[in-house]
Amino acid sequence: MIDALYIAKSGLDTSRYSVDVTSNNIANENTAGYVKRVVNTSELPGLENNIGNGVSLDGVTRTTNAYLYDKLVSQSSTASYYSQEDSILSNIETMFSETSSSGFSKTISNFFDSIESLREEPTNLIYQNDFSTQSELMVNSLQSLNDELNDTLDSTNKLLEDQVDSVNNILEQIVSLNKQMQNSGDSNDLLDKRDALEKELSNYVDIEVNRDSDTYNLKIAGVNVISNDTNLSKVSIKEENIAQKDIYNSSDLNDSNFSDGDEISITLNNSTTLTLTANVSGTNENELKQQIVDTINSDSNFSNYTAYLDSNKNLVVKSNTEGEEGQFDISISSNGTEISKSDKSIKAENNVSLAVYNNDLSLTGGSLKAITQELTSSTSNIYSYKNSLDEFAKALVETVNSNSETPLFKGSSVDSLDFISDNVSSLTNNDLENLSKIQWDTNLTIGTTSKTSFSEFYQNLLVSVSSNVENNSFKLDAQNSIVNSLETTYNNLTKVDSDEEMINLLQYQSAYEANAKVITAVDEMLQTLLAM
Repeated sequence: MIDALYIAKSGLDTSRYSVDVTSNNIANENTAGYVKRVVNTSELPGLENNIGNGVSLDGVTRTTNAYLYDKLVSQSSTASYYSQEDSILSNIETMFSETSSSGFSKTISNFFDSIESLREEPTNLIYQNDFSTQSELMVNSLQSLNDELNDTLDSTNKLLEDQVDSVNNILEQIVSLNKQMQNSGDSNDLLDKRDALEKELSNYVDIEVNRDSDTYNLKIAGVNVISNDTNLSKVSIKEENIAQKDIYNSSDLNDSNFSDGDEISITLNNSTTLTLTANVSGTNENELKQQIVDTINSDSNFSNYTAYLDSNKNLVVKSNTEGEEGQFDISISSNGTEISKSDKSIKAENNVSLAVYNNDLSLTGGSLKAITQELTSSTSNIYSYKNSLDEFAKALVETVNSNSETPLFKGSSVDSLDFISDNVSSLTNNDLENLSKIQWDTNLTIGTTSKTSFSEFYQNLLVSVSSNVENNSFKLDAQNSIVNSLETTYNNLTKVDSDEEMINLLQYQSAYEANAKVITAVDEMLQTLLAM
């Protein structure tokens, strides 16, 4: 009977702990990151006759599934990438939005309409003023679109810095929790907090957590950032911008191809032109190239660029500003024939990535993948749209000026585009006749696009903007469906179900009462024995 008392007491204790755990589950039903707790029990080994010795309380654990959790974190990271990309692209789509009475397409139409009106009465001051107004509006509208894209790049850069700070802050919090667990053990509440931080971290970057060993290790894009529980390596922003470098074919500028007195023209961004007279009668080689180098380096209009001869005696013109911001267009012509550039020329590029020490992070998910992608010119939609606007501006200058004896525009990009209003009054009937045909010319070459018109080129840009938004939106919806499915399955396993907990509470209460009755019965039996 004494054994029965101990057995019943173990049942009472276990039922009491189970009620406490159930009560805690119910109290934390709506606590963010809380994972449902369960009481683990086992039978105590029997001492004699295989009767048993009661129930053992083996601890309280969380109802979680590491495999399902890791899959949820991974897919959530991918969804965050599409979500961030959707935010950036949707904002850009708003910039390019148009109605029947407004937008850059309408500006293009108004520009060519003003040419038609002026063609009918070239000396009419009202029509001249209208043409000037529409031309200025064309320039301003292009530059306004470009400025908005630049603002998007600036805000995306700021977002990059903020999110990297958030990533490092989360990593520090995880390390702090690991230190607490080293001192006090892996308590369930600390594990809940760490899980929540891991999931928050996955919104920014793709992560991999190794819990197989006795120590905690966390990787971002396959690179260790937390090892042995508390060794932390922070994430940093890495920028490797490449300056534009135009290299001219050496043989094309050999002195033997020129004569003294040949005129060499050096034009910067279709606006500033330097001229020099070739002097190749000396005894030194590469005299013409050196003349070009000296001319460029000594002119204040070319102060942002450096010219020199490389080891192979090729003429090189390099921007002093690295990245897309230092883009330029320099053409060198001899007696009207342009000198070709070498295929070894280097384009201006902006390259933005994340790194841990010297290890570059090749992100496969998270919002930071979308941000770094949009800040890297080779993968950026933003830079692609900016380049299209630059191509439009350059083609506008070249096409309009080639169809008019009087130049009307100058520049080779949106930033350098300018309208020469003083020349409007000098336009001849022949100029206006040629200019009026441009609107219907579908055989233009704009950038890398051939057989197009200005209106068609811009419409294709609008289609590209909308198409990118729609494609990304479709992928986001599909990815959200995957995440929602995984989240539902995971929540069914880990979240508190109040109905289930109430049933458990009734079960534990009944068990407690049953064990109490056993103790009462044994007590009455003992009292009877003692009274004999």
